[in-house]
Amino acid sequence: VIGSGGAGCQAAYAAADKGSKVLLISKDPISSSDTKISEGIATVRDASDDEDAEEVLSENIKMAGGDLPLTEITDVFAKDSKLAYDRYRTHGLRPSINTSKKGPQALPLPMGGHNRSRSVGHKNSGIAFGHANWDSIIKNKGIDYLEDSWFLELVTEDDIVNNDQVKSIVGGIIYDAARGVIIAVSSPSIVIAAGGLSTLYFPKTDTMRGNTGDSYACALRAGANLVDMEQIQFLPFCIASPPSYEGLLAGEPVTASFLGVLRDKNGKIILDGVYLRTRAECSSAIMRAVEDGRGSPNGGAYLDMTANKKAPRSGKYFMKFLETCLPSAYVNARQAMGKEAAKVEKPWEVRPSAHYCMGGLSVNKEGSSFLEFSKDHKEKGIKGLFAAGQAMGGLFGANRLGSTSLTELAVFGYRAGSAAHERSKNIKLKVNKQNFLKYISDVKNKFGQEGKIHASLLKIKIQKESWNNIGPIRSLERLKKMDNFLNSIEKQLNNISIPNYSLWNQSFLEFWELRNMIDTAKAITAAARERDGSLGGHVRLDCGNIFI
Repeated sequence: VIGSGGAGCQAAYAAADKGSKVLLISKDPISSSDTKISEGIATVRDASDDEDAEEVLSENIKMAGGDLPLTEITDVFAKDSKLAYDRYRTHGLRPSINTSKKGPQALPLPMGGHNRSRSVGHKNSGIAFGHANWDSIIKNKGIDYLEDSWFLELVTEDDIVNNDQVKSIVGGIIYDAARGVIIAVSSPSIVIAAGGLSTLYFPKTDTMRGNTGDSYACALRAGANLVDMEQIQFLPFCIASPPSYEGLLAGEPVTASFLGVLRDKNGKIILDGVYLRTRAECSSAIMRAVEDGRGSPNGGAYLDMTANKKAPRSGKYFMKFLETCLPSAYVNARQAMGKEAAKVEKPWEVRPSAHYCMGGLSVNKEGSSFLEFSKDHKEKGIKGLFAAGQAMGGLFGANRLGSTSLTELAVFGYRAGSAAHERSKNIKLKVNKQNFLKYISDVKNKFGQEGKIHASLLKIKIQKESWNNIGPIRSLERLKKMDNFLNSIEKQLNNISIPNYSLWNQSFLEFWELRNMIDTAKAITAAARERDGSLGGHVRLDCGNIFI
């Protein structure tokens, strides 16, 4: 299992619980991921509304996603959400309890895009989920794990299925930075749960710095199929200034409550009914105003919630809601913008920030990259390759509803781990060392590479160009510019200086992450060109909206 966030921990736990021997690979300490720094709000169907049927939740996700989500996957999410949440609770997660329903207490208002109140908050935010995931790994004797280790490449071999040639997983290559060794691992099943790609847009992101697109780059180089890679979610209400807080979350659409609006630099309303909008709608409104020259001083807009504060009867209740609905986001806003803003006596300057990739590996409802042949579906992937979390596509399409990711991790992490176990239990690999030696040789040859460039400087350049060209606003001209830039950067890879030592070689790590960022940015650019119209998290200035 690659990655120790929510999806990776759930996958490792599922496979080990069913009897598999599991190796978990993590760049960071176990469970130190986006899950742990999240707001800690999870979607739990039926948390406050008895009429919140599986069909209602599934359809809600599909509609919000522009009908790009696959029905079989959204149906599974809706079906498993309550059971998946209960698994968190068995490992120590403690929600507030709705005494009338004798279940977890949902927030009083639906989060942006939801048609029911089904988002459950937790006092310790994402830390509560991080601890639950850590518990599921540390106490399981069937799981070995490597921290401070980078998964580098998937290793495959050709296989024949129905007289057609396909690829099958036989293992992978790992750089254990803490010990300074290259490790070859033989395995019939691998679950990719290595997070997203938002570091492409740093500092305009609220996520962990390790999100360098590793999931997508490894899969692409192995020959797997990706879907919806143009669909990147930018949280609309993040802090634009000062630099030390740049990119951090200040609020969600629901934060605006009933009377909140978005205004441009001239005070003109650019979006009303904010609390009913999706993240994509709010982000698009802000960036279109910026593009039109009506943005705030730091490239955003103003979230004006003062009317809520002034409301004679509900003002004090709004303030209580604001302080407790997304507590860490409110603290961010108070510290970055000051007391006046914290008291909602003036509008907040906000700007979109890269948060989540809705695209990813093309998989079925079990998280399997290999899609069996049928009359209607001829696509094939890689046998033995599974994905969960942001690595997997097909669930959210053009927009992810708030609070769904922590539930998704538990639903599809567990499913992918279970399916990986089923494939592995009856397979005994005959290790062909030749399959691994080329990869090992290529990696070892990078240590000691002579050059005049440092990868960290190129990473800064690619981050700037990604925001400008494949960020919240796109056009064909910008996509062409991005392609040219990526080609020029790729030509410089062999001129990057990497010292000749193996123990925690930071230059090598920067090089490999840069390589992954280039491959991922290419996938985004190609998908953004193919989707020649605005839809969800993908906004094309030179095309109209896509209505499905």
